[in-house]
Amino acid sequence: RLSPSSPSEHPAARRAPFPLRPVRRPASSSLAKMDDGENTAKAVLRPRNPGENIKVAETVLKRRDRNLKAAADRAAQIAKVRKGQKEYRKGKLNIIRAEKLVKNCIVRRDDRRRLRTQKKKNPSPKPVAKTRSLAVVRNGRMGGSKEVKVTLKEIGLPQRNTLVFVPNTAEMAQKLQVVKPFAYWGKCTFKNVFNLVHKKAMFKDPEAPKERVALSDNTLIEKHLGDLGVLCTEDLAHQLHTCGKTFQEVSERLWPIPVGDVKKSSGMVHETKFTYGDLQDAMDLKMKKLIGD
Repeated sequence: RLSPSSPSEHPAARRAPFPLRPVRRPASSSLAKMDDGENTAKAVLRPRNPGENIKVAETVLKRRDRNLKAAADRAAQIAKVRKGQKEYRKGKLNIIRAEKLVKNCIVRRDDRRRLRTQKKKNPSPKPVAKTRSLAVVRNGRMGGSKEVKVTLKEIGLPQRNTLVFVPNTAEMAQKLQVVKPFAYWGKCTFKNVFNLVHKKAMFKDPEAPKERVALSDNTLIEKHLGDLGVLCTEDLAHQLHTCGKTFQEVSERLWPIPVGDVKKSSGMVHETKFTYGDLQDAMDLKMKKLIGD
């Protein structure tokens, strides 16, 4: 027996009230078997007695079928509930809250008051100087009185974040004053007009009124606008920029050009206020942000 002062005795042996047990480590062959697959040991079915076949009791099979059927019924029930929730979110029931109705009523009332005040302050607005046509874009503002919505349809802007070209006349200046909080406009250079037409112009197909034909080559321009003397992209951009003789006919055969939300055109930081009114020469900068150079 070793003495307490013997250097060969482990110091933990004097403190522990129970004997230390050696740690068992699995053999390398068992580790190799566990590494096969997902690093987990797989259960191997073996017969009770050597030489016998593996038998599965009839109760086990019944229980398995019963569990599978219950899981399938539960999955079908969950799918039905989720489908109902999806249809509810789509607005199939068309539920409108009272708060929303009151808010829309207040917005329409304030807009009618704005129109009355605006007609008194500026009864005859002047057209924009030094340009024949204007690029008008509807912003993302919601609401508006009935007069504003009718005027937006007359201009050709029933949807938000779309662009149309309009002639720079006194009558158009009156309409733009009505829709001022819901649109912004200004004069564009020929280069920006060409880029807009080249990248995003879409034609109306007389055979399919709801279909939109994107401008891909000059053959489409010749097909849709050839009878008006417009044969290429430069001719189309020139008609829209200078408000030519066939400006009205060309505009009627084009869909409103979709552009991005100007509030998100500055990059990671989004603008908090809506852009509206006459931007004058700053319209070119806005178009460059929306469609690029």
